[in-house]
Amino acid sequence: MSEKASLLDLAPFAVLHIDARRTILAANTEAQIVLGHSLAILRQRNLGEFVYHDSPLFELLDRVSGEEGDVSAHGVTVSGPSVLKGKLYDVRLRPAPQGTTIVALCESLVRDAADSAAGISGFGRILGHEVKNPLAGISGAAQLLLRGADETQAPLLDIIRSEASRIERLVSRLSAFELFSAPRRDRFNIHQLLDKILVAEEAAHGGNIMLKRAYDPSLPEILGDEDHLHEAFQNIVRNAAEAAGETGGKGQVTLQTAFETGFAFSSKRNVNRLQRAIRITVEDNGKGISAETRDQMFDMFSSTKAGGRGLGLSVVSEVVAAHEGRIKVESRPGQTKFSVFLPMKRENVQ
Repeated sequence: MSEKASLLDLAPFAVLHIDARRTILAANTEAQIVLGHSLAILRQRNLGEFVYHDSPLFELLDRVSGEEGDVSAHGVTVSGPSVLKGKLYDVRLRPAPQGTTIVALCESLVRDAADSAAGISGFGRILGHEVKNPLAGISGAAQLLLRGADETQAPLLDIIRSEASRIERLVSRLSAFELFSAPRRDRFNIHQLLDKILVAEEAAHGGNIMLKRAYDPSLPEILGDEDHLHEAFQNIVRNAAEAAGETGGKGQVTLQTAFETGFAFSSKRNVNRLQRAIRITVEDNGKGISAETRDQMFDMFSSTKAGGRGLGLSVVSEVVAAHEGRIKVESRPGQTKFSVFLPMKRENVQ
């Protein structure tokens, strides 16, 4: 047995080496326990013989083939004829030479599938096709109307097409078991993203809410998942606009961006390490948020809205955490500020 194999057998998590055809090339001791068979039985046999084909693990394997880096997901169900039921795993997949993949499975801290964000993802897979069909119809109708639209109608139809496309991308990613905790990072202009959100909100509220911009033009492009951050900031802006609209007077929402120096971020690798950050603040002049509500507002299914499902701010929390950022909420009657701090790293700057 090689030295590397001996070290892997000491690992407290399962490690599999799989080729492009899903053939198991190697499995450490913990992987043999998870799959319920010895290495002599697992080696050179297809993973599908030991894990059911509807497991999200196969969808993650499909995804890693098109990625240059690691692919991760939390709370993944791995089920099979000999796999112990009721366990969820945090999974990381890494591309290896010759089209092979290293798969690591660590038992998740989430014990109940119903408590996991994976449950929402699974629900998204079920509804994926049903959502995409009407979206295609909406986008197609907007495209037809755009041909004969005048100058005032064209921007609104562009919003419909853009939002339909964005929702379709999110549904596709959710259907492929891609959670908000696993962002795809690329460089983009944060102000262009915020402008798209403001234009959509201006159309949604029919000019009844004053939406203001206070951008720092010197900010560089940031590195992050544009679709995920769009969803997060849209939730914050929409909540702010709704709160401002309840004042009875002229509601106002202001988006501000700025550099933040000497900000302390805590993570598994670095505790309270000072570094530069980008701050995005959404401020409204609504009635404010009570201290009791602030303590629970980021919990899943917590909502103070009539008919609300409480998913919006839990998504915000998960997206910001996945980008190693922080959220600060300040509120008093007439002024509420949601500030999102995203760490500036060397790769953030071109």
